[in-house]
Amino acid sequence: MTNLRRVLEGGVVLRRAESPADYRACQEAQRQAWGIAEDGYVIPVATMVGANLHGGLVLGAFLEDGSAVAMSFGFLGRVEDRTCLYSQLTGVVPGRQSLGLGREMKLLQRDFARAEGLPLIAWAFDPLQSGNARFNLVKLGARVRRYVDDMYGPRTDALNSGVPTDRVIAEWDVVHEPSPTTEPGDAPPLVEVRDGLPRAVSAPAAGRLWLPVPHDVAALRREAPEAAEAWRRAVRQALKTAFELGYEAVGFRREPDHRCGYSLERRPD
Repeated sequence: MTNLRRVLEGGVVLRRAESPADYRACQEAQRQAWGIAEDGYVIPVATMVGANLHGGLVLGAFLEDGSAVAMSFGFLGRVEDRTCLYSQLTGVVPGRQSLGLGREMKLLQRDFARAEGLPLIAWAFDPLQSGNARFNLVKLGARVRRYVDDMYGPRTDALNSGVPTDRVIAEWDVVHEPSPTTEPGDAPPLVEVRDGLPRAVSAPAAGRLWLPVPHDVAALRREAPEAAEAWRRAVRQALKTAFELGYEAVGFRREPDHRCGYSLERRPD
Protein backbone atom coordinates (compact mmCIF):
# COMPACT_ATOMS: atom_id res chain seq x y z
CA MET A 1 0.00 0.00 0.00
CA THR A 2 1.43 3.36 -1.07
CA ASN A 3 2.82 5.33 1.87
CA LEU A 4 1.64 8.94 1.86
CA ARG A 5 2.45 11.55 4.47
CA ARG A 6 2.89 15.31 4.52
CA VAL A 7 3.46 17.49 7.60
CA LEU A 8 2.08 21.03 7.44
CA GLU A 9 2.28 24.05 9.71
CA GLY A 10 0.24 24.06 12.89
CA GLY A 11 0.75 20.38 13.62
CA VAL A 12 -1.48 19.19 10.77
CA VAL A 13 -0.43 15.83 9.29
CA LEU A 14 -1.86 14.69 5.97
CA ARG A 15 -1.83 10.90 5.71
CA ARG A 16 -3.90 7.83 4.95
CA ALA A 17 -6.47 6.75 7.49
CA GLU A 18 -5.04 3.80 9.40
CA SER A 19 -7.26 3.01 12.38
CA PRO A 20 -10.94 2.91 13.34
CA ALA A 21 -10.40 6.20 15.17
CA ASP A 22 -9.01 7.76 11.97
CA TYR A 23 -12.06 6.72 9.96
CA ARG A 24 -14.44 8.09 12.58
CA ALA A 25 -12.50 11.35 12.60
CA CYS A 26 -12.88 11.49 8.80
CA GLN A 27 -16.62 10.96 9.19
CA GLU A 28 -16.83 13.89 11.60
CA ALA A 29 -14.80 16.07 9.21
CA GLN A 30 -17.26 15.17 6.46
CA ARG A 31 -20.21 16.19 8.64
CA GLN A 32 -18.63 19.56 9.44
CA ALA A 33 -17.39 20.31 5.92
CA TRP A 34 -20.83 19.87 4.31
CA GLY A 35 -23.07 20.70 7.25
CA ILE A 36 -24.53 17.18 7.18
CA ALA A 37 -27.34 16.43 9.62
CA GLU A 38 -28.42 13.01 8.27
CA ASP A 39 -26.14 10.04 8.89
CA GLY A 40 -27.29 8.51 5.61
CA TYR A 41 -25.06 10.97 3.74
CA VAL A 42 -21.93 10.07 5.74
CA ILE A 43 -19.64 7.44 4.22
CA PRO A 44 -19.74 4.28 6.38
CA VAL A 45 -16.50 3.24 8.09
CA ALA A 46 -16.67 -0.20 6.45
CA THR A 47 -16.90 1.38 2.99
CA MET A 48 -13.89 3.60 3.63
CA VAL A 49 -11.86 0.70 5.00
CA GLY A 50 -12.72 -1.54 2.05
CA ALA A 51 -11.77 1.13 -0.48
CA ASN A 52 -8.59 2.13 1.34
CA LEU A 53 -7.32 -1.46 1.44
CA HIS A 54 -8.26 -2.41 -2.12
CA GLY A 55 -7.01 0.20 -4.54
CA GLY A 56 -8.75 3.32 -3.23
CA LEU A 57 -7.59 6.10 -0.95
CA VAL A 58 -8.86 7.67 2.28
CA LEU A 59 -6.90 10.71 3.41
CA GLY A 60 -7.23 12.79 6.55
CA ALA A 61 -5.66 16.01 7.77
CA PHE A 62 -5.13 15.02 11.39
CA LEU A 63 -4.30 17.09 14.46
CA GLU A 64 -2.32 15.86 17.45
CA ASP A 65 -5.52 15.02 19.34
CA GLY A 66 -6.60 12.67 16.55
CA SER A 67 -9.34 14.86 15.11
CA ALA A 68 -9.43 15.61 11.38
CA VAL A 69 -9.81 19.06 9.84
CA ALA A 70 -10.12 17.74 6.29
CA MET A 71 -10.73 14.43 4.57
CA SER A 72 -10.79 12.87 1.14
CA PHE A 73 -12.32 9.63 -0.10
CA GLY A 74 -11.60 7.97 -3.45
CA PHE A 75 -11.96 4.55 -5.04
CA LEU A 76 -10.90 2.79 -8.22
CA GLY A 77 -13.07 3.67 -11.20
CA ARG A 78 -13.06 4.02 -14.96
CA VAL A 79 -13.53 6.84 -17.44
CA GLU A 80 -14.26 5.24 -20.81
CA ASP A 81 -11.26 2.94 -21.36
CA ARG A 82 -9.00 4.49 -18.72
CA THR A 83 -8.72 3.28 -15.12
CA CYS A 84 -8.82 6.15 -12.65
CA LEU A 85 -8.96 7.14 -9.02
CA TYR A 86 -12.49 8.47 -8.63
CA SER A 87 -12.42 11.09 -5.89
CA GLN A 88 -15.91 10.96 -4.40
CA LEU A 89 -15.34 13.89 -2.07
CA THR A 90 -12.73 16.18 -0.57
CA GLY A 91 -13.76 18.55 2.18
CA VAL A 92 -12.27 20.97 4.70
CA VAL A 93 -14.01 21.90 7.96
CA PRO A 94 -15.14 25.52 8.48
CA GLY A 95 -12.38 27.80 9.68
CA ARG A 96 -9.65 25.80 7.92
CA GLN A 97 -10.46 26.48 4.26
CA SER A 98 -7.77 29.15 3.84
CA LEU A 99 -4.88 26.81 4.72
CA GLY A 100 -4.63 25.15 1.32
CA LEU A 101 -5.63 21.72 2.66
CA GLY A 102 -7.81 20.94 -0.33
CA ARG A 103 -4.95 21.54 -2.74
CA GLU A 104 -2.52 19.52 -0.60
CA MET A 105 -4.95 16.60 -0.58
CA LYS A 106 -5.32 16.74 -4.34
CA LEU A 107 -1.53 16.70 -4.71
CA LEU A 108 -1.34 13.64 -2.44
CA GLN A 109 -4.01 11.99 -4.57
CA ARG A 110 -1.83 12.72 -7.59
CA ASP A 111 1.21 11.17 -5.86
CA PHE A 112 -0.87 8.10 -5.09
CA ALA A 113 -2.24 7.79 -8.63
CA ARG A 114 1.21 8.06 -10.16
CA ALA A 115 2.67 5.50 -7.75
CA GLU A 116 -0.17 3.09 -8.50
CA GLY A 117 0.07 3.54 -12.27
CA LEU A 118 -3.29 5.29 -12.57
CA PRO A 119 -3.26 7.87 -15.38
CA LEU A 120 -6.30 9.83 -14.30
CA ILE A 121 -8.16 11.27 -11.33
CA ALA A 122 -11.83 12.15 -11.83
CA TRP A 123 -14.41 13.84 -9.62
CA ALA A 124 -17.73 15.68 -9.81
CA PHE A 125 -18.45 19.31 -8.99
CA ASP A 126 -21.24 21.85 -9.36
CA PRO A 127 -20.51 23.82 -12.57
CA LEU A 128 -21.98 26.96 -11.02
CA GLN A 129 -19.50 26.98 -8.13
CA SER A 130 -16.99 29.38 -9.66
CA GLY A 131 -14.37 29.00 -6.92
CA ASN A 132 -14.28 25.22 -7.38
CA ALA A 133 -14.24 25.59 -11.15
CA ARG A 134 -11.24 27.91 -11.07
CA PHE A 135 -9.39 25.62 -8.65
CA ASN A 136 -10.08 22.49 -10.68
CA LEU A 137 -9.36 23.86 -14.14
CA VAL A 138 -6.72 26.52 -13.46
CA LYS A 139 -4.88 25.45 -10.32
CA LEU A 140 -4.89 21.74 -11.11
CA GLY A 141 -5.28 21.68 -14.89
CA ALA A 142 -8.30 19.37 -15.04
CA ARG A 143 -10.67 19.38 -18.00
CA VAL A 144 -14.43 18.84 -18.25
CA ARG A 145 -16.43 17.14 -21.02
CA ARG A 146 -19.37 15.44 -19.28
CA TYR A 147 -22.54 16.78 -17.62
CA VAL A 148 -24.74 14.70 -15.32
CA ASP A 149 -28.29 15.89 -14.60
CA ASP A 150 -29.27 15.80 -10.90
CA MET A 151 -26.45 13.35 -10.18
CA TYR A 152 -27.28 12.65 -6.52
CA GLY A 153 -30.97 13.48 -6.45
CA PRO A 154 -32.42 15.59 -3.61
CA ARG A 155 -30.00 16.43 -0.80
CA THR A 156 -30.54 18.02 2.60
CA ASP A 157 -27.02 19.19 3.47
CA ALA A 158 -26.30 22.90 3.79
CA LEU A 159 -24.69 23.25 0.35
CA ASN A 160 -27.28 21.36 -1.72
CA SER A 161 -30.62 21.61 0.02
CA GLY A 162 -33.48 22.35 -2.35
CA VAL A 163 -31.28 22.50 -5.47
CA PRO A 164 -31.03 19.85 -8.23
CA THR A 165 -27.58 18.32 -7.93
CA ASP A 166 -26.37 18.87 -11.50
CA ARG A 167 -22.66 18.05 -11.81
CA VAL A 168 -19.84 18.07 -14.33
CA ILE A 169 -16.99 15.55 -14.21
CA ALA A 170 -13.46 16.87 -13.87
CA GLU A 171 -10.78 14.71 -15.49
CA TRP A 172 -7.23 15.33 -14.30
CA ASP A 173 -4.52 13.67 -16.39
CA VAL A 174 -1.70 13.09 -13.91
CA VAL A 175 0.71 11.76 -16.54
CA HIS A 176 0.45 14.45 -19.22
CA GLU A 177 -1.02 17.48 -17.48
CA PRO A 178 -2.45 20.00 -19.98
CA SER A 179 -1.87 23.72 -19.60
CA PRO A 180 -5.11 25.46 -18.57
CA THR A 181 -6.58 28.24 -20.68
CA THR A 182 -8.04 31.22 -18.82
CA GLU A 183 -8.24 33.96 -21.47
CA PRO A 184 -11.48 33.73 -23.47
CA GLY A 185 -10.52 36.50 -25.89
CA ASP A 186 -13.41 37.32 -28.23
CA ALA A 187 -14.86 33.80 -28.16
CA PRO A 188 -18.63 33.77 -28.81
CA PRO A 189 -20.74 33.27 -25.66
CA LEU A 190 -22.98 30.29 -24.99
CA VAL A 191 -25.20 32.20 -22.55
CA GLU A 192 -26.59 35.71 -22.84
CA VAL A 193 -28.38 37.79 -20.19
CA ARG A 194 -31.53 39.60 -21.25
CA ASP A 195 -33.88 41.44 -18.91
CA GLY A 196 -31.74 40.26 -16.02
CA LEU A 197 -32.10 36.55 -16.77
CA PRO A 198 -29.70 34.22 -18.59
CA ARG A 199 -30.57 32.00 -21.52
CA ALA A 200 -28.55 29.58 -23.59
CA VAL A 201 -27.90 30.68 -27.17
CA SER A 202 -26.55 28.96 -30.26
CA ALA A 203 -22.95 29.98 -30.76
CA PRO A 204 -21.28 29.84 -34.17
CA ALA A 205 -18.76 27.06 -34.74
CA ALA A 206 -15.46 28.34 -33.43
CA GLY A 207 -12.23 27.01 -32.03
CA ARG A 208 -13.06 28.48 -28.63
CA LEU A 209 -16.31 29.31 -26.84
CA TRP A 210 -17.10 31.32 -23.71
CA LEU A 211 -19.60 30.31 -21.02
CA PRO A 212 -20.30 32.95 -18.36
CA VAL A 213 -21.49 31.89 -14.89
CA PRO A 214 -22.33 33.87 -11.72
CA HIS A 215 -19.45 34.97 -9.50
CA ASP A 216 -21.22 33.78 -6.33
CA VAL A 217 -24.03 31.31 -6.93
CA ALA A 218 -24.44 30.62 -3.20
CA ALA A 219 -25.38 34.26 -2.60
CA LEU A 220 -27.61 34.21 -5.66
CA ARG A 221 -29.44 31.12 -4.37
CA ARG A 222 -30.09 32.91 -1.07
CA GLU A 223 -31.06 36.31 -2.48
CA ALA A 224 -32.57 35.53 -5.88
CA PRO A 225 -33.45 31.83 -6.16
CA GLU A 226 -35.39 32.28 -9.41
CA ALA A 227 -32.35 33.85 -11.08
CA ALA A 228 -30.12 31.10 -9.70
CA GLU A 229 -32.43 28.45 -11.14
CA ALA A 230 -32.42 30.24 -14.50
CA TRP A 231 -28.62 30.11 -14.48
CA ARG A 232 -28.64 26.40 -13.67
CA ARG A 233 -30.96 25.65 -16.58
CA ALA A 234 -29.06 27.87 -19.02
CA VAL A 235 -25.66 26.44 -18.07
CA ARG A 236 -27.02 22.89 -18.23
CA GLN A 237 -28.33 23.42 -21.76
CA ALA A 238 -25.21 25.25 -22.94
CA LEU A 239 -22.70 22.76 -21.59
CA LYS A 240 -24.56 19.65 -22.71
CA THR A 241 -24.89 21.07 -26.22
CA ALA A 242 -21.22 22.07 -26.34
CA PHE A 243 -20.05 18.68 -25.09
CA GLU A 244 -22.20 16.90 -27.69
CA LEU A 245 -20.54 19.04 -30.38
CA GLY A 246 -17.08 17.94 -29.27
CA TYR A 247 -16.02 20.82 -27.00
CA GLU A 248 -14.46 20.52 -23.53
CA ALA A 249 -13.96 23.07 -20.77
CA VAL A 250 -10.24 23.78 -20.57
CA GLY A 251 -9.97 26.90 -18.42
CA PHE A 252 -11.76 29.32 -16.16
CA ARG A 253 -11.57 33.05 -15.55
CA ARG A 254 -12.82 34.65 -12.35
CA GLU A 255 -12.27 38.33 -11.67
CA PRO A 256 -14.14 40.44 -9.10
CA ASP A 257 -16.85 42.53 -10.79
CA HIS A 258 -15.67 41.37 -14.20
CA ARG A 259 -15.69 38.27 -16.38
CA CYS A 260 -16.41 34.93 -14.74
CA GLY A 261 -16.80 31.74 -16.68
CA TYR A 262 -15.44 28.83 -18.69
CA SER A 263 -13.26 28.71 -21.79
CA LEU A 264 -14.17 25.77 -24.02
CA GLU A 265 -12.17 24.35 -26.91
CA ARG A 266 -12.78 21.60 -29.43
CA ARG A 267 -11.37 18.27 -28.30
CA PRO A 268 -8.50 16.89 -30.34
CA ASP A 269 -9.51 14.20 -32.82
